[in-house]
Amino acid sequence: MRVAVFTNTYLPTLNGVANVIEAYRESLTDDGHEVYVFAPNPGDPDLDSRANILRFPAVEAPTQIDYHLAMPFSLPIMRTLHGTSFDIVHTHHPLWVGVWGQWYAQWANLPLVTTVHTEYQIYSDLVRLPGTMVEDYLSNRVVKYSNKCHLVTTPVASMRSKLCSAGVKTLIELLPNPTDLSLYANADGRAIRRGIGAEDDDIVIGFIGRLSAEKNLSFVLHAARLILKAHPRCRILMVGSGSAETELRQLADELGISDRTHFAGETPHSEIPDYQAAIDIFLTASLSETQPLAYTEAMAVGTAIVAVKAPGSQDMIEHMQNGILVELGEGPQGMAAAVDKLLGDPRLRADISRRAKAWVQRYDIVPATDRLVELYHKAVELHNRAAGQK
Repeated sequence: MRVAVFTNTYLPTLNGVANVIEAYRESLTDDGHEVYVFAPNPGDPDLDSRANILRFPAVEAPTQIDYHLAMPFSLPIMRTLHGTSFDIVHTHHPLWVGVWGQWYAQWANLPLVTTVHTEYQIYSDLVRLPGTMVEDYLSNRVVKYSNKCHLVTTPVASMRSKLCSAGVKTLIELLPNPTDLSLYANADGRAIRRGIGAEDDDIVIGFIGRLSAEKNLSFVLHAARLILKAHPRCRILMVGSGSAETELRQLADELGISDRTHFAGETPHSEIPDYQAAIDIFLTASLSETQPLAYTEAMAVGTAIVAVKAPGSQDMIEHMQNGILVELGEGPQGMAAAVDKLLGDPRLRADISRRAKAWVQRYDIVPATDRLVELYHKAVELHNRAAGQK
């Protein structure tokens, strides 16, 4: 198949959506499909475009979101869209580039698939408008956009239920965010641990992902302060970059834990397996996830996850089986208590590690790509059926 992918974010920008798109692009290409990606240029005029990767000129978003806003015209893109015979269009956002992808699918009379990656209403606080106004707009936008597609995918059942409740009538199918689990089979975090001064018997707690407001990482650092106080041979490793990095560094100073808190900064995705292996317990307080890749990656190396109970974490973590869920109302104290439980019970940590490694196999790139192709063919059938009814 020849696939046109429209997205508001793509490599070299590092985030979950960009990594999902790239994983599927590589796997589909390996299987003989042809994938074109239409995405913003993240502020690099010299960015080399690989074959079939086309860039819209863009400006940095005027919010704390680590995105660039695409400008609506690119002559190379227009030439490609008019001169290429696509089989299907796959969009990844209900705004901006995603809307242009939807317009193109309608104009070219092509089947349209969209993926809902997150609950966009959670980002309303990042826009300088009344929160309820933004939430209502985003909710209505997602529903209207989805109902103009032939097929909607989302990674987890809780998001599918929310979309149905909100009024999405289009067929919604589950499609995992994929990970090439083979990259994690021989992950080795020893060099990274030595680099932050951690001995073999020390405990490293940490987080890997974008350091942005919606990740709720101040919660994690407040929990870390309690953990470090109770466990002198413990260190914190924060891997990633983002708009909240400066604020988080300042918070670590204010909490008096900066001497044992290590910010690794932006890290190539190829190095993530070793960073995941360097962490003993992964902490996350995000309320905006669906099926985050960082959780999958942590499980792939057997790292125990302690997560605030939210729709995304509940879809992936079975409490006390392949991770630990903490009620938001318990605050950082609840997260610190969960870490204490793991550190005080090596057998529990080992059992969670073993079960997590087994559970995460469902997200491997090979079966996930097979599932994506199956859904593409289903979208084609739905498109043809709708065309026959007109």
